[in-house]
Amino acid sequence: MYAANPTDRTVAHFDSVLASLPNASTFDIWTKYDVKANYYFYFKGTYAMAKLYADSMRYVLKGHEKEFGVEYAHALMVNGTILMAENRFEEALQSYYDGSLFAQNNLDPCNSAQFNNQLGAELYHQRNYLRGVPYLKRAIDEESHCSGDIAASQVATLNTIALCFEKANMPDSAIYYYKKGLIYIDQKFPKGAFADIERGIVYGNLGGTYSAIKNYNLAQQYLKASIKINNRAGYAQEDAKTAQLKLANLYISYGHFKATDSLLHQIDAEWKAGKGKGFIDDTIQYRWKKLLWEYYDRIRDTQKAYGFAKNFYSFRDSLNETRKALENANIDEGLRETEQHYNIDLLSKSNQLKTTYLSATIVFSILILIILAMAWYNLTGSRKNVRELTGLNKVISDYNLQMQNALTALEQSYEENANIIKIVAHDLRAPIGGITIAVSKMLEKSNWSESDRSTLRLIQTSGKDSLTLVSDLLKTHSSSKEIKKEPVAMYSLLVYCVSFMRLKAEEKGQRIELDAGHFTVFVNRGKIWRVICNLIANAIKFSPPGTTIKVLMLKKEDKVVITVDDCGIGIPDNMHEKIFDMFTEAKRQGTTGEQPFGIGLAISKQIIEMHGGKIWFEGKPINGTMFHVELPIQYLN
Repeated sequence: MYAANPTDRTVAHFDSVLASLPNASTFDIWTKYDVKANYYFYFKGTYAMAKLYADSMRYVLKGHEKEFGVEYAHALMVNGTILMAENRFEEALQSYYDGSLFAQNNLDPCNSAQFNNQLGAELYHQRNYLRGVPYLKRAIDEESHCSGDIAASQVATLNTIALCFEKANMPDSAIYYYKKGLIYIDQKFPKGAFADIERGIVYGNLGGTYSAIKNYNLAQQYLKASIKINNRAGYAQEDAKTAQLKLANLYISYGHFKATDSLLHQIDAEWKAGKGKGFIDDTIQYRWKKLLWEYYDRIRDTQKAYGFAKNFYSFRDSLNETRKALENANIDEGLRETEQHYNIDLLSKSNQLKTTYLSATIVFSILILIILAMAWYNLTGSRKNVRELTGLNKVISDYNLQMQNALTALEQSYEENANIIKIVAHDLRAPIGGITIAVSKMLEKSNWSESDRSTLRLIQTSGKDSLTLVSDLLKTHSSSKEIKKEPVAMYSLLVYCVSFMRLKAEEKGQRIELDAGHFTVFVNRGKIWRVICNLIANAIKFSPPGTTIKVLMLKKEDKVVITVDDCGIGIPDNMHEKIFDMFTEAKRQGTTGEQPFGIGLAISKQIIEMHGGKIWFEGKPINGTMFHVELPIQYLN
């Protein structure tokens, strides 16, 4: 059994289980190294051991990087995170660059976002603010391609962009992105504690920016609003302390010493009472010491001012030594290389798009020439052929109008895309088939020259090819299209799913437990991984903090059944029939205000049915839900 909060005993048991596998796959071995790297980094704080396993994660995938693209990109991210913790900044940034380039060239845009976010954040910490903005903007664009809940990440990225502009003395741009973040919160987040926390953080940053441009009223308004929201248990108390210090500094700059003294005593009393004491980091200490020195200097208490100034400069020198290595890291070469590769990739995509447009233009030009040729041959024939051609041309014109209307509908409604394409493709069979039949009948006549007959055969062949294209279009949008399958060790896959979702569960104080046998099933690894992760994510979303989520797998005759069992809010009776519908209205917020989208279970059902399996759920007597996935076993150990 693998728990979400591993211990030495858990990891040892994990080792023994993998050692017992007769033919451990590359993915199995990589999963072991991933679990250990994260265990030693996050739970033991032993960076050297974590780095060894991070190196092993990349080594085991050597020569198979593209086959295991997501795993290789993840290994580079883990490696960069560990190097950053070891203050090996240039190596860490290089690892992020490598991951960014690999993801851009081999994976979907969603996988690149994490690297560009990390690069932008590190450039911010290096005080290279404006160099970080393009990476952060690129991350926002790439995250828009992600299928999961990205609202929290988007708000954080917008906030970091605004901070970059604020630190670069570009307050107008900073205010624009802070307010853009507030608009995004109002649009994407349901009402609740999490939305309030995010709103309070942005208020505090806005207050600091207005203070910098000497707008006293707006600065005070936003800072007080931020403090009111986050200066309480369970909220972002560390951010509230920053807002309090900004407000005190605002009072000092305007000579409001009575208000400053009252606020400083309030902060000091809260810390002595233990409120927010655990959130005092280097940045807060730096601002606190500087504020005390400036306050006593302004009220002309020379003795205290001198003591606090001495304390401040000593702390600042110590802090600068820590930051120096990151700020002096030579990153220019890596930045230039990343930009060059990115621009080359953009040019390549642009060329591909132009080629597609050119090919489409050529195809339509050929079709126009064919129609004109038919018109010429028919016009030189009898009036009957002219009437037939006129009627045929009208049919084609009518269907062209229908196609234009269909294209307009496609632009207006993504939800109806597949159905409209099916209808249009199906209806195109009739006019194209009519053209082919008409030409076939014309070929039956013997009064054509060899040149004319060749032209008619060309039209006939083009019509048959067009019918083939329509059939392919219908197949493309068929839900039963073939998927690539392979023998997959399901226990290892479940271990990876649990490991992947562990940190998300820990954010809500939850545990994930796995109890499963060892079976090999012939499935598409990536799609089944997506289904299981989606079910675990739903369990986390709809379960209250502090609960346990169980993932079980057992054999039932010639099938395996995977169960995700939670202690959540359950599913009301009126939603039972709609829960697996695409774009269903049966959507609810999570227990801490998480945003629902309503398509995850519908996609999961499609994937499972493609594998010849089924998915269903059961309500529990008290509370909670059990989701079951049944897959046929075609290959056994």
